[in-house]
Amino acid sequence: MMNSLHKGVYSFMSVAVLAALAYTPFSQAASGVSQAEIRACAALQFADFSKLEEGEAAANVIKARFVQNHTMSDEEADWAYKYSRLMGAPVDKSIKDLPSHCLVEGYVSPTIRFQLRLPARALWNQKYLLNACMGFCGEVSPYPTMAGILREYATMSHDGGHTAYGFDGKWARNNEQLKVDFAYRANHVVAVVAKDIMEKYYHTKAQYSFITGCSKGGHAGVMAAKRYPNDFDGVIARGPTINYTDVNLVNCMDNAKAILDHNDQPILNPLDVAMISEAVMRECDGTDGIIDGVIGDPRVCAFKPTTLQCEAGKTQGCLSEGKVAAVEALYAASLNSQGDVIYGGLPYGSEAEWVGWVAPQISALKPFHYYAATEYLKYIAYPKALDINYDWRDFSYENEQDNLAEVSQFMNADDPDLRAFKQAGGKMLILHGWSDAAIPAYATIDWYEKVEEFMAQNKENVRDFARLFLLPGVVHCGIEGPGPSTFDALAALENWVVGGVTPDSLLTKKEDQTGTVIRTRPVFPYPLTVKYDGKGDINKASSFYADDD
Repeated sequence: MMNSLHKGVYSFMSVAVLAALAYTPFSQAASGVSQAEIRACAALQFADFSKLEEGEAAANVIKARFVQNHTMSDEEADWAYKYSRLMGAPVDKSIKDLPSHCLVEGYVSPTIRFQLRLPARALWNQKYLLNACMGFCGEVSPYPTMAGILREYATMSHDGGHTAYGFDGKWARNNEQLKVDFAYRANHVVAVVAKDIMEKYYHTKAQYSFITGCSKGGHAGVMAAKRYPNDFDGVIARGPTINYTDVNLVNCMDNAKAILDHNDQPILNPLDVAMISEAVMRECDGTDGIIDGVIGDPRVCAFKPTTLQCEAGKTQGCLSEGKVAAVEALYAASLNSQGDVIYGGLPYGSEAEWVGWVAPQISALKPFHYYAATEYLKYIAYPKALDINYDWRDFSYENEQDNLAEVSQFMNADDPDLRAFKQAGGKMLILHGWSDAAIPAYATIDWYEKVEEFMAQNKENVRDFARLFLLPGVVHCGIEGPGPSTFDALAALENWVVGGVTPDSLLTKKEDQTGTVIRTRPVFPYPLTVKYDGKGDINKASSFYADDD
């Protein structure tokens, strides 16, 4: 029998349901969107999503409301603009008004929070777009979903299954479920939930589904293609952290050891970085045949940090011996005890974002490489967290590989067998900036070549379904680098998936602060490089061609 407390709760919920379904603000009712659609949005809050995948993707919608006449604040518009470029789905900088949409917020069991924006029924392009979270995740950002609905996609973002900020790994301490959600499960179950919500709201299924993201978000697309090859028709993986253990415990760890002294104080400062960047550009800018402030291919650069070392008695406008050693270590590849390369060094040109990753942005912070390495080591890398007093400098990747294997097995996305994704008709664009100071592009090239080799051994051609584009002058996940960092990868991917048009090039654009395009340039699928024709306008894409030398 229902007791009085339960009766009261039941009655309250019944009233709440009726109120939500019946309430239609005057501005919404008068705008041309039907009251039925507005009520359908509100009704999502009370739909049952508990049985998805036999309960394995059980979810609940906490809020659902119809949004109209929303003008983004300057901050919202700026971040939506930036995220649209991170996602490879650019929108015009002048756009301030969001289209009418149903805003849905909820969670998937146990703790994966999400936001989903559903364009009004008359606007929807019948496609789903998931922006996978980056870094160590931990927040549900509204900006990717704003950017996505401006392109008329039903767009979702999520927090990876936990609450955190920046490179904070404490949420993972001795918690395997949260690690698994972060590694791969979250992107799968939110897609399951999103597709069910869309079908309830639109009364039809999405025709196509896409996933996009940078860094850990790029890793997410590659991981989804391997583990859930039918979840997404297309993947955009930018600056992907494919081998996640190696990214943090080789790349970031070795860099952290190079740029911090034994008191864990930064060796380099922003002024040093500016000096190094200028010297590298003087040495390497012209290696591609033009002087334009962008290094076309850092692999042909021969800069020597020792050229900046102070002469005896000099301390200004030069680098000390210790600083030169730190810079040399950053550019150098990480090696094992046999001298084999296990992770590439930072490319020449990556100095564009060394402030932050290599030198602290402010005195109270350490470089980002330190936080990524130590937080991953302490809280994520092992099934059981390390002793709280463990000295991170005692860590040896080579000695610890066996102990790291358990988590690495489900955290890494480096399995080259993508046959199931190809057979499902999936297509993938991998994008990596040559000026990336977080994840060197060399690691992505190595992985792509392993996929190419594996697929060839199985009589498959990787370029039939996955293509890698290397972007000169483009930084990790932003638009702040010197190179053209705006590109419509989503349109190229959709043309490939839907129209069968293989992307033989990608047009990239450099914009000024107003969003005006000041330079265009093509990039071509790896291993092709871009060459200047020697006579045309260096700011126009038509002056460049593909070269296979």
